[in-house]
Amino acid sequence: IGGSRLLLAHASPYYERLLRGGTAEDVGGVVKPDLDFSSAAHRAMLGQLHAMGNAVLPAKIEVRLELLSLAAKVRTGGGGGDGGGEEVAARVLERCKRGVVDSLCADNCLTVLLQLKPYTTEMPELFNAAITTVTRHVAEVLKQPEWHEFAKLYPESALAIMLYLYMSVNKL
Repeated sequence: IGGSRLLLAHASPYYERLLRGGTAEDVGGVVKPDLDFSSAAHRAMLGQLHAMGNAVLPAKIEVRLELLSLAAKVRTGGGGGDGGGEEVAARVLERCKRGVVDSLCADNCLTVLLQLKPYTTEMPELFNAAITTVTRHVAEVLKQPEWHEFAKLYPESALAIMLYLYMSVNKL
């Protein structure tokens, strides 16, 4: 992942710890990224830090969702001198939230729910927008391969969606 170590360490305590906190390999000085996130998400976050939060957001919703989580982590990174990284991360977080809501559709709402479910209390507006999209397109959503994974991981939520479908069919 390309990026100026000095700029990144100054811009964000999160990246300062990654770059100076004993995470660099002894040979070659390669930084080991946070393995909770893909290289695409790190690349996107580094681009955002370099562009002060105004770089183009990733086109793929999966990467955008990862960037959303990574920006939340960077924003709450704490410690170290503040070079504006938290402010940039907050900007990226809000842009990602809007971008995800704007791109929600029947084809991706389960992907969004699967990635957001652990963060429902932190990002209720996104979770509610995804649930609303599911309920508007429930017949299409139930045909998606992700439905089985969602139902397996979150049986109570899946049951609530099925109950919604049953109630809406019986109203007709």
